[in-house]
Amino acid sequence: MKRVPFFFTGIAGAIAAVQMAAADVSANEPLDLQPQIDAVLRERILPKGTEFSAHDAILKILCAMDEASEDVWRELKSRAEYDAYRTKMRERLIAGIGGLKFERTPLNAKVTERIPRDGYSVEKVLFESRPGVYVTALAFVPEMAKFKPPYRGIIVPCGHTREAKGTDFYQRGGVMGALAGFIVLVYDPIAQGEREQVPGGIGCVPHNRYGALAALLRQSTAQQRVWDGMRAIDYLLSRDDVIKDGVGCMGQSGGGTMTSLLEAIDPRIVAACPAEFISSLREVITAIGPQDAEQNVYGQLTFGFNHAGFALLGGNAVRIHCSFDDFFPIAGSRETYAVVRDVAKNCGLGVERYGMTDVPGPHAWTEGMRTSSIQWMRRWLAGDAATPEIDVEACRKIDAAFDPKKADGGLPRNMVNVTPEGKVAKLPGFKSIYEYLKEDLAAAEKNRKGRVPSYAAEAAVKRAGITPLDELGVAVVEACPRKTLADGTTVICEIYSFFGRKLKFPAITFLPKGEMKGAVLVTDDRTDRMIHRKRVPQTLAAGKAIMLADLACTGETGGLRHKFYGCKNPDEGPAVMLYLLGVSMVGVRAEETVALADALKRKTGHPVEIVAHGRTCISSAHAFAARRDLFATVDCLIPPKSWAESVRQSEYVPFANVVNGALLDYDWTDLLKEREKK
Repeated sequence: MKRVPFFFTGIAGAIAAVQMAAADVSANEPLDLQPQIDAVLRERILPKGTEFSAHDAILKILCAMDEASEDVWRELKSRAEYDAYRTKMRERLIAGIGGLKFERTPLNAKVTERIPRDGYSVEKVLFESRPGVYVTALAFVPEMAKFKPPYRGIIVPCGHTREAKGTDFYQRGGVMGALAGFIVLVYDPIAQGEREQVPGGIGCVPHNRYGALAALLRQSTAQQRVWDGMRAIDYLLSRDDVIKDGVGCMGQSGGGTMTSLLEAIDPRIVAACPAEFISSLREVITAIGPQDAEQNVYGQLTFGFNHAGFALLGGNAVRIHCSFDDFFPIAGSRETYAVVRDVAKNCGLGVERYGMTDVPGPHAWTEGMRTSSIQWMRRWLAGDAATPEIDVEACRKIDAAFDPKKADGGLPRNMVNVTPEGKVAKLPGFKSIYEYLKEDLAAAEKNRKGRVPSYAAEAAVKRAGITPLDELGVAVVEACPRKTLADGTTVICEIYSFFGRKLKFPAITFLPKGEMKGAVLVTDDRTDRMIHRKRVPQTLAAGKAIMLADLACTGETGGLRHKFYGCKNPDEGPAVMLYLLGVSMVGVRAEETVALADALKRKTGHPVEIVAHGRTCISSAHAFAARRDLFATVDCLIPPKSWAESVRQSEYVPFANVVNGALLDYDWTDLLKEREKK
């Protein structure tokens, strides 16, 4: 195998200097190996400039699968093929978000206040998407003197603003819709506006906080948010003044995400206008990394669901809205739109049912976009065939001339609250979505009670997706010539990888001279192996070999490409990418740990003692469950809490620590309970 080019002059020079000095030291005086060990630990094993190699290797796989998903859509050649494929895709999408398992309980809807405005009125609406899960909304209702009921209904899921439905540009969409003869329901997402679920939890970060905890129970943020949207449609269609045979949906940013998801899942939506979301997975993740939890469906690329699927799955009239300088790259929007048009043409869907409005400017739901959306609703929701074709250039001119200070942006901010105190948590009977998770956890724990001890280990291997070592195949490259320390200790620097994968994980092994009494493998979620500098001579003095390894996205491969919504861990973005691929970071690292332990056991003839730090404790526990024959002990330093405890306390868990659906079968700490029995 081709040797990786590497220059080891730093270590060689340090060792030579110490060896020369050692020649003058009395044989009775203990030899200080620490300077030589430090020199070894400071040097890189991988070539310089590869700190993002793990991130980039995962991204490359994702990009290839994203493109392959588009190819499958383009291969469809008839309406029958299209209908069969999207039916199967929809079933898998629903399963990917955790299913639509919630019961359609009474909405208990009420209007708490009605405020007349010029040409329309605003109704403050409160309903329950699940018992105690309150949804707050503003309904913009046309003036009866101009438009006679019943009306067509449109829902507007808001993007990621703290004020949500109270934001002037979301209200502006409601105003424009009402003035055009539609009832428009603008509602608060969870953790936005009045819908704080836990104290201090408002914005994108709580969506990820809930999403990771929910994933442990095979649920998701997308599942809860889709359900809220479906119940919003239920509310609209329950009104006497709304036509029952279909609704529209339009939203921007996070609201564009939900417009796309709802359009793909709920057949009652017949026209959709997602704004500033649809691009392509590869363009978005390359530019800014994976986004918040509701945008990420577990394993979606394994069944071919990507941004083209968002537009094509529902079989509805869809118009994509985007802007030139958005952080959702417009290049991806254009590529996806081209795929959509090709499928529409190939399968006889009617290319006129798909469109795109692109305008200058940064990330914003502009007046031109809103105008385009209302016009699209007139044509495809209201069925007004006389509606003129959307003039994109005219929409751009509208934006250039628009002055929000002179436009009707709905109610003032101090008047938008539906609840008396502006917090649903203050209402009688409030129930947080986290409380529902705790109930599901209790049910899961009760269901698995009494199972044989081996069940947890078997379930861990399956849930984490740990592939047997002989199927993965291991490639090993010695990164430099073996070195010998002054006391005869051998130093081996190696680069490991699995056949077919581009992820490389480096390791340094110290083999003591003389009788081998044991072997220790050290893993850490931090980037500096010098943290363990004192552990090396202590282990060697005990006659044991010690290997220090950098698992995926740690150490030398722990470069931070994109910060993931407040999480500074370099492995969080790659972990979410793996989630899209139906893989867990825990499983990937467990496979690497097994490979390293196998190699170390072969070198020493001894079962391996693992010393794991931080997040790698979870992957070490899974490696132990997968191959107990390789391991003597597992020692966890500063381990994360058990998954169950995190759910019970509604605490943040990074996606890098998550195995999707694991708590239905086991907790990660269960995997260590057999250590003493081994």
